[in-house]
Amino acid sequence: MEHLDWNKTKTIFIIVFSILNVFLYTLYLNRHTESKEIEPLSEASVSDRLQADNIQYESLDSTVEPESYVAGNVRIFKSETMEPRENQTFEIIEEGSKLLATFKTPVAIPNVKDVASFEDFAVKNIDNGSVYKLWKIDKEARKAVLFQTVKNRFIYYNSGGTLTMYWNEESEIIRYEQTQFAELEDFPETVDLLPEEDAVSALYGQRILQPNSTILDLTLGFSTLVQFTESQVFAPTWRVRVELEDGSEEDYFVNAVEGKIIEFENEPKELEEE
Repeated sequence: MEHLDWNKTKTIFIIVFSILNVFLYTLYLNRHTESKEIEPLSEASVSDRLQADNIQYESLDSTVEPESYVAGNVRIFKSETMEPRENQTFEIIEEGSKLLATFKTPVAIPNVKDVASFEDFAVKNIDNGSVYKLWKIDKEARKAVLFQTVKNRFIYYNSGGTLTMYWNEESEIIRYEQTQFAELEDFPETVDLLPEEDAVSALYGQRILQPNSTILDLTLGFSTLVQFTESQVFAPTWRVRVELEDGSEEDYFVNAVEGKIIEFENEPKELEEE
C-alpha cells in the first residue's frame, strides 16, 4: 500500500511539475517581450543617481550565475513515520502540515543571543533540523524564528517552511512549532538572473531606496512564485539589506528574474542579536 501511495504521489508531482514548466516558460516569454520595450538605465546613470541622493554602497556585481526555479511539496507530518524522541510530545495540526512539540523537561541552550546555539539545537533535537537557518531572535517574546533553506539559501517568509522555538526565563527551550517543504527539486532549466545593480535599480526606480541610506549587502534566496494546496514553486529572489539615515535597518526583496518588488504580507521586522 505504501508503495502504491508513493507512486501516486510521484505521478501527481510530475504532472504538476510539467504544468508549471509550461506556465513559467509562457511567463518568461511575456516578460522577455516586455523587457524589450523598456530601455534599462545605464550603469553610469544608476551610479550617478545613487550618488546624487547620497545612497552609499560598497560595490555591486554586474554579473551573477544562472539559477533554476525550485519546486516542493508541503510535508505532511505523521506520527508513525516520525523519529521517536523520549523527551518530546507531539501534536499535529492543520491537516498534518504543522507540528507542535513540547519538551517534557526543558532543554538548556548555551546562549540565546547566539546564532549557532539555535541552529545546533535544531540539528540535535528536531527532525530535519539541519535544513533551517536562523532568521531572527526576539528576546522580549523569548522566541527564535528559523527559515527553511534550499541549496543553503533562505526561503523568505513562507509559513510552510518555518521553525519557531520558544524558551523560558532560564534560557531553556520549552517547545517549538515546525512546518517544512519536502521533495525540493530544481527545475531542469536554469534562467538568467538580474545582477545586483539591476535589483538596486528596480528599488530606486520605485522610490523605495531613501536618500542618505547605505546598502549593506545583497543576498540571493527564494520566495514563492506559484502556490497550490500541496505544492509550491520558488523563484530566485534578491534580499537587499539597507541601513536608513536614522540607523535602523530594512530588508527589501526583488524577484531576481523579473525584477518585481516583493512585499510579504504581515512581514515581521527582523531583530538583530545584541
